[in-house]
Amino acid sequence: MSEVQEPEIDKVEPNVLLETQEIGEDEIEKLKGDTVGDTLYSSKWIINILLSISKVFEDGWNEKVEYDLCTLWDMTAEKDIVNFLVDNDFLKIAEFALISSEEPRFTEIILGIIGNMTCEPSVLDILGEKEELLETILRLLSSEDAATLVQILRLLRSALWNIQINPESKWRVNLRNSTFLREVVPFILKSSTNEELLIATTSFLRSSAEIDLSSGKTLLDELFESSSFLPGMLESFEEVFPQDEAPYSPSTLKYLEDWLELFSIVRKGHQIHQEILQEDNLNRTVEILRRILASFIDPWNLYPLDETKASCVHRCAEMILDFRWKGFLRADSTVDIDATVLKIIVSINTAMKEEEEDSKETMGELLKYLVGYWIEVSKISSADEIIKILEINEESVTDHTINLLKSKIPAEKIISIINGLPNK
Repeated sequence: MSEVQEPEIDKVEPNVLLETQEIGEDEIEKLKGDTVGDTLYSSKWIINILLSISKVFEDGWNEKVEYDLCTLWDMTAEKDIVNFLVDNDFLKIAEFALISSEEPRFTEIILGIIGNMTCEPSVLDILGEKEELLETILRLLSSEDAATLVQILRLLRSALWNIQINPESKWRVNLRNSTFLREVVPFILKSSTNEELLIATTSFLRSSAEIDLSSGKTLLDELFESSSFLPGMLESFEEVFPQDEAPYSPSTLKYLEDWLELFSIVRKGHQIHQEILQEDNLNRTVEILRRILASFIDPWNLYPLDETKASCVHRCAEMILDFRWKGFLRADSTVDIDATVLKIIVSINTAMKEEEEDSKETMGELLKYLVGYWIEVSKISSADEIIKILEINEESVTDHTINLLKSKIPAEKIISIINGLPNK
């Protein structure tokens, strides 16, 4: 399985970092006594901000405090600033703020600063040992503020990176013991209508599913009852995935990849198959795969074909074929999907003759898989079923498919298909 990506630093505008050329050498020398590490940020200013955090409960929340804290949030992209905050007890100050705060924006910013700080491995280790602070953060999962929840999930993704490096991490113990995590995350999938929150939740779950434990389970299995995710995953996809977006935005593509990878991992469990076959879950799942594949017929969505797009197409086809093998689907229920795969095959085959060399490897790998998919479909489908698929495609696609199958299935079956096609 792929490794959990290193946590990304969340940058918040405005960025107040001074460029060296903006001030003279004499001024730089004067400032050095007040700067933090190799940065040009003032240590006194930061200390004043830390003091202002404790005064929020006396003086109230206002725009200046918000602006200053957002500036500090942005500054925590710098390692020296992070170390300075650790040395000046920011985590203790943050715990007090999170316990006392009644202002959602205040809570969000404090969590965002902590999230940026945990991009430093040493801070992750320190925070993992602070059980009371972690319990406070995890309790905030019960918040109704979506922005707060997004920051918690971002922080927890950093924790997953820590667990992957060290399976005995205190983070693993804390997350495993959190009732809030176990109950709230599946609830978010089922009930939230906030796109950013659903995207963050799916990303977190995918990352946890990609961490293998010595027990043979994944971290997802250890933290949650993963078979219960199916209804929530279906609900969240239908909430997030746009009906019509051309071309897809990077965030949409990342969500598609995360959702499909998570589903691909979860469906390997035995219990999930029982869930899929319940009520309307199978139809909803197939409709999602149908929509994704159909969207990649459009050149503006498929090209340039990178690994993310290739992964999305691959996973969709893989799951449809798996459902066919398991007997969940009949051939007549996937006619349009199989026809779509053929169109994508022909499109990639044509594009490989025109695209630059650096994209041909990804194209070739996906093309190889999709051709294999179609060969398997042709083996488990009757001649009449294949004819129905070919009938709804253009003649160029049909001709390409016939040539593709000639050496892969019995000659009599090919002849039967050719004779059964109109105008052949």
